[in-house]
This record gives sequence, C-alpha cells and structure tokens, in this order.
Amino acid sequence: MRKLTSLASLVLAGLLVVGCSNSANKELEEASAQTLYTKGQTYLEEGDYNSAIRYLEAIGSKQSEYGEQTQLSLIYAQYKVGEYYKALDAAERFVRTYPDSPSLDYVVYLAALSNARLGDNFIQNFFGVNSAARAVENVRNAYGSFQTIVQRFPNSKYVPDAQNWMAYLKDRLAEHELLIVKFYDDRDASVAVVNRVEEMLRYYPDSQPTKEALPLMKKAFEKMNMADSAEKTEGLIQAYKDKTFPSAKKPEYSSQF
Repeated sequence: MRKLTSLASLVLAGLLVVGCSNSANKELEEASAQTLYTKGQTYLEEGDYNSAIRYLEAIGSKQSEYGEQTQLSLIYAQYKVGEYYKALDAAERFVRTYPDSPSLDYVVYLAALSNARLGDNFIQNFFGVNSAARAVENVRNAYGSFQTIVQRFPNSKYVPDAQNWMAYLKDRLAEHELLIVKFYDDRDASVAVVNRVEEMLRYYPDSQPTKEALPLMKKAFEKMNMADSAEKTEGLIQAYKDKTFPSAKKPEYSSQF
C-alpha cells in the first residue's frame, strides 16, 4: 500500500508539473507583445535571465514596435546565461535586420565577448595548460569583432576595452602559430616552417613568438641549402635582437553593458 501511495504521489506530481507547464505556455501564447516585452524586461533587470529569455522569445513574430529592443535584450540575456552560440546567432540576425541601428557597436561587442568566452577553457586554465594550443577559431572571430568596433565605431565607449582585448588575443594567436612552427620543426618539415614563419612576420611582426620563430626559419633554410635566405633571416634575427615585446594581460570580462 505504501509503495502504491508513493507511486500515486509521483504520478500526481508529474501531472501537476505538466499542468503548470501547459498553463505557462498558454500564458505566453495569449499574452500581448507589450505584456511579454514588459515582463521580459522586468526579469532582465532582476537578473532572472532564463525567464527573460522565455518571455522575449515568446514575442516571436507578433507585430511589435519592440522588435529591435527585444533582440538586443535577448542577445544580452543569452550571453549572461552562457548560451554563447545562441547569442552569436542572435547577434548575426540583428546585424542583418537592423544594419543602421545605433546599438550596432553594442551588438558587435557582445558577439566579440561571446567568442572570447568560447575561446576560454576553465579546466585547462586551472591546470595551467597553454591555452594557445587549443582551437583558435573563436579567438580569431573575437579579434575580428573587436577590430570592427575600433575601426567602424571609433567613438564607441567599447573601443578602449576592444583595444585591450585585441592586444591580448593577438598574443594568443601568435603563440598558437609558434606552436605550429615548432611542431613542423620537430618533424623536419622545413617548407612548412618557412611558410608559417613568413605568415607570422606578415600578421604578428611585433610579437615575442615571431621573434622566437625566426631562428627556426633560418634553420629550415639551412636544411634546404638555401644559404641566401638563411643569411637574410639572420639579418632579421639581429634586427629583432634588442626588441622586447611584453605579453598583454588578459582583460577582465565586463559585467555591465
């Protein structure tokens, strides 16, 4: 009897959950765009981002004068709950839909931070693993977005932070390239070493990793019996000899936007 009672309680609890869920869905379906927007913004201000997302997404295709602000709020809420890919998708839709929005720098900034977050890995950071060895697609995208802010929105309040992030991310990308150069060097892939270091000189000339890569390029030329190229590389090594390139500090993630 006790087991049956427990089972009945579980079934009843399940029915109550389904009932509450159906009731909530019905509320979202029947509410006006204005009501959904107002409640969504209230939840956003209270820091209840998941609830804010539910109400803001429910506006959907309903005709509303709140379209632009709704999308801005959704991008922010998704970023805050760690749904970075969703935030990026929403940011991309926003740029397509509102290309002349005065909030465009804000959207690009949130997209940049989302990609920067995706380039992080707290487990590897905790154990001190060199983060530059990981996949860098998100890091490149973050750099590109921060660069867009600096170049396209020079008067934006996000420019100083974007510049700090660019310096840091550029260091990471250069470190990643150096690791690849060392990988090829260990395997005597001389042509690949030369090609990669030439890319570093093109994109990251003022960086410590590029300075460290130059002797490997000289070594590769020597292995290929290219004495003239090795001699020119030695000239570069001497030119870099007294240069110092302090590593950029990782910026703090902004808590307010």
